[in-house]
Amino acid sequence: MVLPPRDSDPPARRSRVDGRRTLACLAATATLTATLGMAACADDDPAPQRITSPVRTNFPAAMAGGACVYFDYAAIEKAIGVRFGISAASKSGDTTTCVVQPQDGGDLPDLALTISKTTADAEIFKSDVVPDKGATAVKGLGLAAYQSPIAATDKTGPGLEVCWLTKDKRLMSLRFTSIADSPAPPKTLGPQLVTLAKQVESTKPPKP
Repeated sequence: MVLPPRDSDPPARRSRVDGRRTLACLAATATLTATLGMAACADDDPAPQRITSPVRTNFPAAMAGGACVYFDYAAIEKAIGVRFGISAASKSGDTTTCVVQPQDGGDLPDLALTISKTTADAEIFKSDVVPDKGATAVKGLGLAAYQSPIAATDKTGPGLEVCWLTKDKRLMSLRFTSIADSPAPPKTLGPQLVTLAKQVESTKPPKP
């Protein structure tokens, strides 16, 4: 349930949760769909259905539903040092996504969590999901994991993604995107995202 905005609340901004914001980790699984039945967000997929409107900072991130039930603003801030205040969720097939953004200002920086069911094992993950260039293996996270830098675009700054295969066969990804014209993320961001990834994976979502 999303509570109605109060008169004092700032106007809601348009969320960047849409069908074209594909995470590299899940895009790489598109070629496996036919043989493994894995869910992935490809550019020609229909836009996912938004679960809720963006939820303001005076409500927990989890109130947006979907993958946002795994997010907690305080835990994110403690892990990576960035405070967010708006959350929005979307769903397409077996893939759910949550994006959190600052309460004030523009859309960036943001942090996206995407979760998709899969039948892949660690070997398939390493051979078909891990990018050919730029990826670094991450130990101690799920059955297999990697981190990879995200190049800047005309509208966004550089970022970093951590993608991993969980023991219960979920493909999960955390992706941090900085504001335009920002320098490359500090090297400390990788370990910080991994720490947050472990917390996310261990979170038990509320029962419906």
